[in-house]
Amino acid sequence: MLKIDRGIRCGEYFTVDPTVKSNLAIVSHAHSDHLKAHREIVATAPTVELASLNYKRFEPHILNFYEKFEIGPAEIELAPAGHMLGSAQVILDLSGERIVYTGDFKFNENRTCARAEIHPCDTLLIDTTYGMPHYKFPKAEECGEMLVEFVFKNLKSGITPVILAYSFGKAQEAMEILSREDIETDVYKKIYSASKIYTKFGIDLGRFHLLEDRPVSGRAVILPPGAFRFVDSRGWGRYRTCFLSGWVVDRNRAFKNSDGFGIPLSDHASFDDIVRYVETAKPRKVYTLFGPSRIAEYLKRIGFKAEALDLKTGRSTINHSTGNLELFS
Repeated sequence: MLKIDRGIRCGEYFTVDPTVKSNLAIVSHAHSDHLKAHREIVATAPTVELASLNYKRFEPHILNFYEKFEIGPAEIELAPAGHMLGSAQVILDLSGERIVYTGDFKFNENRTCARAEIHPCDTLLIDTTYGMPHYKFPKAEECGEMLVEFVFKNLKSGITPVILAYSFGKAQEAMEILSREDIETDVYKKIYSASKIYTKFGIDLGRFHLLEDRPVSGRAVILPPGAFRFVDSRGWGRYRTCFLSGWVVDRNRAFKNSDGFGIPLSDHASFDDIVRYVETAKPRKVYTLFGPSRIAEYLKRIGFKAEALDLKTGRSTINHSTGNLELFS
């Protein structure tokens, strides 16, 4: 009845975060790697609105956090994930089993969305994007201080600070941090559209403006990491870039357009927080998703029945077992 097959599929009833276009999708959040052009979407209100920036033709079913909803044999509940505005963990009660899919989640403070909590369960499907021990992130306030220092230092020197951050979520985190220091921002068009939705849901992002041909003096600029392919920066004068991502912990990584400078502001859980979730939830079975397969081996060593899976194929990423793994029949 429930198996990994291009998402977490419950027969013909629905799929959680399907990786292909589906008739009825439960969508954890509005990032493009978790969202396709589905016919019907079950999600939080912010996720539905953010999804509409990419897809226009879908039938929405809005679910509030902790509101129960039945589809076929399953009772479904969404809970905060702490990843971005509207992001949700998906809790399924099916045939007497409690299944939790965390989606992308984090515990570290994020003032643009509700913080994630740990949900005890029988089966846990957990995001392990940063599932290696060296992925330890500073506290949110430390990252905020680094960002504000970068912006003020460059503005004082007559240099435009350019912050590279994903359009949904990370950009708005940066805007909220800067708003506390009364720093105005010029933002890329997709960030601008998403930020209007954030403000609609009561998130104060300060004074932000649509980036025109060139930045306005005295403002910070926020662009998605790949935007320099579409932005003509001639005439901008001097500028310096900073990349916001947990990946900057890997100093050997090359970050395009970031001048080699970054701040490890992550929107995912650290390695320690991944382990804390598992140890607290105490599932009988753990499936690790999106991250390195070695996290599953680690969880086995500390006493959990764990397996690393590919959400598209259902195959084990360790032993390459056959696909479409059935969780419950």
